[in-house]
Amino acid sequence: MFRKMHDASGNCLKWLVMFALVLACGSALAQADRAKWPARLTYATGPIGGFGHTTGSPWASLVGTEVGVPVSVEATAGFSINILMIDEGKADIAMTTSDLTYQGWAGAEWSKNRTLHNQRTIMVFGANVLQLYAARKSGIKTLADLNGRSANPSRRRSGSDLVFRDLMDATGIKPSRITNQNPSDANSQLGDGRLDAAVVTGSLPHPAVSEFDASHEMTMIGMTDGERQKFLEKNPFLSAYEIPAGAYKGATAPVKTIAGFIVMSVRADLPDGLAYALVKTTFDKKDTLANAHKSYAGIDPKNIVYATVAVHPGAAKYYEE
Repeated sequence: MFRKMHDASGNCLKWLVMFALVLACGSALAQADRAKWPARLTYATGPIGGFGHTTGSPWASLVGTEVGVPVSVEATAGFSINILMIDEGKADIAMTTSDLTYQGWAGAEWSKNRTLHNQRTIMVFGANVLQLYAARKSGIKTLADLNGRSANPSRRRSGSDLVFRDLMDATGIKPSRITNQNPSDANSQLGDGRLDAAVVTGSLPHPAVSEFDASHEMTMIGMTDGERQKFLEKNPFLSAYEIPAGAYKGATAPVKTIAGFIVMSVRADLPDGLAYALVKTTFDKKDTLANAHKSYAGIDPKNIVYATVAVHPGAAKYYEE
């Protein structure tokens, strides 16, 4: 019995020593290039009232303070714009999505076929879900009901705008009018009947959908299997997804839609130690971030396998550990 306890104690000591070495290596990396860290960082998030800006603000405040580099949040027109800002050196950090990082790297219509190779992934968060909703009084229940009706998929060239337009093309549905307002303004028009449907992308619960759901009788708009298949055949970097019943008051049954992943990207030349510190602090402070927005409760380092472009070396060091 003593021998077994001795062996267990020895193994425990071995693992503690290995763990201490890992921490020491990580700490050394974070400090090795400290002199090269910028005085502040700019974080391109998304439209006011959208998922990126709402979740990016508490992240910037907490992580910037912990790391010791202030992070300024910049509201933008959308996730594709954020990648362009990274490529052009106008932002240091960007919230975007796995499908857009892939498209940007290869060259896309929205990037004018320019290949955006200055981006590096540091984190992959939860599912980036396409969410369509309307006031129940509008009578809209299905995707096909958007034929001849008005819809707002957030700002022009945002992730939701690009996906929604692709979806309409793939299914042959023709809205009478597509507007490009930020989600907060769209909710106001949705409530008084000046708009028929709103479209956003982001993890559940989305702040704009929750806001509308709290003050109006809302209907979530889903796809048929056929509509979804037509879209996915042209967009293989996205996947089928179901919004579970009860995710919102207006989701009284599972809602068929599509999704990719939320991604945080940085400039390729961001110092390795800083990239490492941003990632480590995010996962170390996961519970605190989840208090600011529920979506952070589901973040998992294992999701880095869903990165569609190169991972920053500093972030890669964290995942190796």
